[in-house]
Amino acid sequence: MGTARTADLVAAIRDKGRYTQEALAHELGVSFATINAWERGRSMPRKTHLSSLEELAHSLGIQTDLTVLAIDDDPSACVVIEGLVAGSGTPARVETTTDPTRGLIMVGALDPDLLLLDVMMPNLDGFELARQLAEIPNIRMPTVVFVTAAADDKQVRERASDLGYRLLGKPLRQQTMNELLNSVATHPLERVNG
Repeated sequence: MGTARTADLVAAIRDKGRYTQEALAHELGVSFATINAWERGRSMPRKTHLSSLEELAHSLGIQTDLTVLAIDDDPSACVVIEGLVAGSGTPARVETTTDPTRGLIMVGALDPDLLLLDVMMPNLDGFELARQLAEIPNIRMPTVVFVTAAADDKQVRERASDLGYRLLGKPLRQQTMNELLNSVATHPLERVNG
């Protein structure tokens, strides 16, 4: 969740929960100045505070939209993913790119909750992209899921497993996307590279 989305979340919590900045600061165990900085988009909460904000939002019935980024060199696969996300019923926006290098930059710009990575792409395959992403300091890692037509390939499964990420076969199905988005929405991954 980027600074703009955090600012929107803090504003929504304050509005729906009728919190003053002081009251919200007390609730979260932070200073008034910290809440003010979050709400103005000048700083980001630590992962423990972000979890507390998300839990508070959930308890107030505030639905936050997920951001999904799909990186696949096949334009038709990107169109399919866009359709599956739109048909999922989970509030989410989706961005796609067929250029893995551009995709790496988009991760920093979009701060996605879910990153769907094709495994076999020219110049920069999904495994290498995920490895490079994990080496970038001070970013919140999205939930990474590899998507490939080679899901039955033992080497591909082992590489995904070694990196600690889930592997899904192509073509993706609506039920699989629904379950994936629901899982990300209800159990956000909290990994920040340090």
